[in-house]
Amino acid sequence: MLCFNWSEFVSMASKGGVVVAKQEMTKMWIDDKFVAVTLAKVLPQEIIRYKTQERDGYSAVVVGVEKKELNKEKGQKLVYDMVTEFPIDESFASAYEAGKSFDVSLLEGVSSLTVTGMSKGKWYQGLVKRCNIKGGPATHGHKFSRAWGSKGNRKPRRTMKWHPHAWHMGSEQLTLKKIPLLNIMEKDGARFLIVKGSLPGARNGKLKCFVE
Repeated sequence: MLCFNWSEFVSMASKGGVVVAKQEMTKMWIDDKFVAVTLAKVLPQEIIRYKTQERDGYSAVVVGVEKKELNKEKGQKLVYDMVTEFPIDESFASAYEAGKSFDVSLLEGVSSLTVTGMSKGKWYQGLVKRCNIKGGPATHGHKFSRAWGSKGNRKPRRTMKWHPHAWHMGSEQLTLKKIPLLNIMEKDGARFLIVKGSLPGARNGKLKCFVE
């Protein structure tokens, strides 16, 4: 499940959204330009319940994505692969009932989206890749071509916290705003969003698309 920052959640446009799975990137002609685009598959999802201002302090719709049926012999019930929320307004609750599935009809007339997802993990990386430092000379006999120089100060004799460090890279939640939605296509019974540019995450990674 995607973690979500509360301050970003409140500031999102209150028109709902859909959960998609990133597929692949390609190119297409747009206004006589060859533009890079990303295909995102709309996953089957349904409304579990609504959160209201009176009861929960904010208005949102709770969505279950990809319902799965587990082994009933062991007493297991239907579960969802992902449960998430989208902020909404009153018009959304009146248009979609709880327990009903919904699809890209929500995106009719929408020209841009706000997309939230987890970026690709790149393991533990040094400063040359993580912080884009120059490094040392790469001439013959030099042993420090990808190492950094001094990171400490004479005073206060400790490494300051804002100095760059080698650390884990990637696996961070990213939010991209005003991503142009170019088209919605259907293939083999599935719906795909065609958005301009790239999206965070790996292939088949789940993304939350908020309607602006």
